[in-house]
Amino acid sequence: MATTSLQSLPLAIKFCKKTCKTCGLDIYQGPALERAKEAQIFWVGLSAVMFKEGQEKLPLSPLKSSGALIHSIEAPLRPIFSFYKTNLVKCAPIEDDKVRYPLTHEMEKCFPNFEWELKHLHPKVVLLLGKQVADFVLKRFDLPKVTLAEHFQYHMFLIDGTYFVPVHHPSYMLIYKRRYIQQYINGIQDLISKSICPKKGQ
Repeated sequence: MATTSLQSLPLAIKFCKKTCKTCGLDIYQGPALERAKEAQIFWVGLSAVMFKEGQEKLPLSPLKSSGALIHSIEAPLRPIFSFYKTNLVKCAPIEDDKVRYPLTHEMEKCFPNFEWELKHLHPKVVLLLGKQVADFVLKRFDLPKVTLAEHFQYHMFLIDGTYFVPVHHPSYMLIYKRRYIQQYINGIQDLISKSICPKKGQ
């Protein structure tokens, strides 16, 4: 899968020259970006991870455990739906050769890039992976924090024609809820199908 830099996208050139360097995280590792494309479904993680030299820097990469789980959720749906992966923080927040959680001001500085993606790539459903991502994004839209559903029946927020859906992060499922992974997969697949192809009368 091809990658690109946001700076290379015609609509974003002037914007990103002003904003992409503001948090300083790019000095450790450049941004992980999927090729910009219109997509019905967005997966939104917290921040990029560290990549080995020569590895393709993709958000929620299928080479990583979380990305592999996302890949398995997408697999049966790909003939019908289009997908796009991104992070709130495009670069990896690296400290002492390890990835840490991004700071609030780093998320704030990178948020305009996410807004650009929403505006120009036109998702129908935005899956917010994990409580930290969900709380930050919902707060930006003046919505309350949420408690993630125990049984994977997730609540959707309709904002300007797009459904924003806080869901459990794949890494949380793999570490703490492995026995429920199939239920998690089924829940998200069902959510995607129903939100984009609702039954008649809904």
